[in-house]
Amino acid sequence: MKTRTARLALVGLVAAFATVAAACAPDAPPPWEPPAPVNWSFKGTNITVNQSQDEVRDPIFGTCISLTGCTDEPYLLQVAFKVRIGQPGSADAWVVTGSTMPSLAPGDSLALSGGQQAKVDFTGVQPLDILSALNPANKMDVVGVYTWAVDEDAINSLTGGAGSVATIFKNALNATLAAGTLPNQDANALVGMIFDALFDNIGTPFNLILSNIPCLGLCDDVLGGAVYVGIGATGALAGIMDAALASATVPAIDIPLVDVPPNIQGGGFFTMGGTKNFTQAFTGAGGQHTYGFQSGPA
Repeated sequence: MKTRTARLALVGLVAAFATVAAACAPDAPPPWEPPAPVNWSFKGTNITVNQSQDEVRDPIFGTCISLTGCTDEPYLLQVAFKVRIGQPGSADAWVVTGSTMPSLAPGDSLALSGGQQAKVDFTGVQPLDILSALNPANKMDVVGVYTWAVDEDAINSLTGGAGSVATIFKNALNATLAAGTLPNQDANALVGMIFDALFDNIGTPFNLILSNIPCLGLCDDVLGGAVYVGIGATGALAGIMDAALASATVPAIDIPLVDVPPNIQGGGFFTMGGTKNFTQAFTGAGGQHTYGFQSGPA
């Protein structure tokens, strides 16, 4: 059920890809070479604090009574992943933690720079075009991020949990996509494979349990999560996928019983065809932060 929305949204892409591929395929397939590898990135670009996560005020005098102050100190945490479909052992996952931003009150906005962007670099991504995708010897790369919107407090309780999620992602992708095959002319099935691999395997290792121990409001708070998936497509194939993915949505995924890892509140899809911008509101832990994100050449 988790991936049904995304799958149904891509039905048009399946037919379009099959039609174009069939029209372009010659009688005897030569060893079509894939395009040159590219370096790609995903980063935060801006933030608006819509509602302060830390703010607690005296109901009579309006005085701030929060132990951590009444402004937010946001930062981004990204669990990045990369896998080459059909290449055993190719999966990798890692954590990028952004720099803490200056204190922001409700209504404040900030253009992110430097470490605040929590920039993820995907090096050596192998994109495929229509003809190279038809050659079974060529393997398609899939990249992405599981983005957490965080408000900093006194205790960083999230590093261990994020590292555990990265390990889960790496093992799950190696057991599924890296050991599998690219669905023939079926991007619908590809998206389903990705989400099933990532979120049907979330467990509760020790570090995740530690990340959910109450600490009297002094631990860093996660407002929510989002998932952005990049398909290794370029050229005409990227154009076909981008057109079909324009109306596709990432399904909301509730991860029960725990705050870490956070529920999936949105996200999006991109290809290696060009720069793409996203906007996502994260609502939780008593606050709301809206971020801008960008995928594009590194």
